Amino acid sequence: MSEYDARLADRVRTRGVLSADDAAHLLLPVAESLRALHAGARVHGAISPTAIHVDALGHATIADPGDVPADPEFAPPDPTWGLRPHPAAGDVWSFAAVLLHVTTGRPPSIDDADPRHVSWLAPLIELALHTDPRDRPTMADVADYLRARVADPAPPQRRISGGAMLLIGAALIIGLAAIGAALLFGADDERVRQPTANTSPSGADDSVTDEPTATASAEPVPAAELEDFARTYVATASSDPDRGFALLTGTYQQASPRYREVWGAIEDPEILEVDGDPDTMSVTYTYRYRFNGSRRTEDVTLRLVRQGERLLIAGASGRLR
Repeated sequence: MSEYDARLADRVRTRGVLSADDAAHLLLPVAESLRALHAGARVHGAISPTAIHVDALGHATIADPGDVPADPEFAPPDPTWGLRPHPAAGDVWSFAAVLLHVTTGRPPSIDDADPRHVSWLAPLIELALHTDPRDRPTMADVADYLRARVADPAPPQRRISGGAMLLIGAALIIGLAAIGAALLFGADDERVRQPTANTSPSGADDSVTDEPTATASAEPVPAAELEDFARTYVATASSDPDRGFALLTGTYQQASPRYREVWGAIEDPEILEVDGDPDTMSVTYTYRYRFNGSRRTEDVTLRLVRQGERLLIAGASGRLR
C-alpha cells in the first residue's frame, strides 16, 4: 500500500477494495482516535469513507466532525426510530460500516458481505452493526480487536501466531461486547434503558425542565388512541422532522442529536401493523419505508407518557427485519 488518494472513498473507488489485514492496518489509527474521543465523553457523529483521509505514506486520519457532512448511508439504523441510548454506539456502527465498505466495496450490509474479503473481521463487523446499540462493542473493544491482529510483532517473546490471534480476537470481541455495552448503558433488563431526567449521554448532570412526570393515570389511554398516535407520529416525523422531534420528551431529544437528519432521509413510510397496549402505555407497529434509496421494514415499540393532554415518546426499541 504505497499510494493513496486523499479520501478513503476515492481510494476504494479508484483502486479497489482492501484485504481484511490491510483494512485493519489502515483503520486502526482511526479506531484509536475514536477510542480517545469517546474516553473524553465526546462523539464524532459523521464517520464515513469521505471523512477519512489517507496520505501518500498510507497513514489514515479522520476529519474533524465539523469539517465533513454526515453521510446517511453510514448513519446507524437506531436513529431511524428517533431514539438512541448513547451516541458513542452510533460511531461504532459507522466505523464497522466503513470496515465493511473498504473490504467489499458495498454499502453497509453484513448480509451482502463476502467472507473471502471480510475474513477475520466478520465477528467484529457483525457485532458492531447490530441494530440494538446495547449489543455493540465499545470503540475500545474494536481497537483492541484490530490491534491484536495487526500490532507490531516485536518483541519476539510476546509474539502470538495468526491462528491464536484470530481465536483470541473473536473471543475478546464477543465477550467484551456485552461488558462494553453494560459499561456504556448500564445493567438494565429493559430493551432500551430509560435515561433519567438529570443524566445526559455524556454522564453529566444536565437537568431537563420540560420532562413530563410519568405517573399512573386513573383512566388508561385507549388502545385506539395509542395506535392513532403511532400513525400520526410516523407521518409527522417523515414529513416534518421538527414537528416529529417535538413529540419526544426532553430527555430523548437530548439523546437524539441526529434525529432530524435521519428522519429527513426517510421516504414513503407505510404502517403495516399497529397494536396499542394500554396496560404498559406502549404501542408497537411495523412499518416499511425507503431510506437512502433502499427499502427497509422495521418493528418498533414506543413507550409513551402523558403530559397534560399530550402523549410524548419516553422510550423506544426497534428491530430491522
